[in-house]
Amino acid sequence: MTRARLLPTLAAAPDRQMALDAALLHCADAPSLRFYIWNPPGISLGYFQRRPEDLAKLRSLGLPLVRRMTGGGAIVHWHELTYSLVLPLQHELLHGCDRAASYAAIHAPFQRVFAARGLAVVQRGIEGHTQASPLLCFDRATDLDLVCGSRKLMGSAQRRTRHHLLQHGSLILRTNPHQPNTAALEDLLGTSVDAIALAGECAAAFSAILGSLQDSSFTPAELAKADELQPILRVL
Repeated sequence: MTRARLLPTLAAAPDRQMALDAALLHCADAPSLRFYIWNPPGISLGYFQRRPEDLAKLRSLGLPLVRRMTGGGAIVHWHELTYSLVLPLQHELLHGCDRAASYAAIHAPFQRVFAARGLAVVQRGIEGHTQASPLLCFDRATDLDLVCGSRKLMGSAQRRTRHHLLQHGSLILRTNPHQPNTAALEDLLGTSVDAIALAGECAAAFSAILGSLQDSSFTPAELAKADELQPILRVL
């Protein structure tokens, strides 16, 4: 099995970050993990969010809007660390995994990092699931969320193609006024968290499920695909 790549932790604009995730889904020929920061902050829309009244409400927040490749509700990406993992569907991690099991497998490294920092973070489970679909993803409750107590700390989403799986998700570091109903890592720990250092801890934890990670860069084909998709994913 080809070694998994660890791509650079990147601070970039919302449309660039989503274009890079989409490019990996289209082009990656090896398992590829990356962490990133939204600069400037922005709002990502779930792939199927199209209602004009929702778009108008989100535009009123004055942040750039971009569309994700994955479904779910809108996310205000501000004071967070985002991760993205692309795997070939034949990867051993996915063997025998249904949707719920694949989420749990990819969430496990984060839970180990939280536990090392003294936090009990668990999957919400079916008893906490609701059918409600508020506009904001972090106001929704699904059985796959990672929660501390009853509050959502990390939400993730998947997209599968014929050949690849993309799972990406948001880890809230500090709450923001546009998305207040979340747990936040700094509040739980009672101290500031350096996003780059945290990305390094999480990457190290992923070696337990991906094997030794190889520091890598985006390929020319991936960068070209991101350039192609970036304007398409902006929501004007």
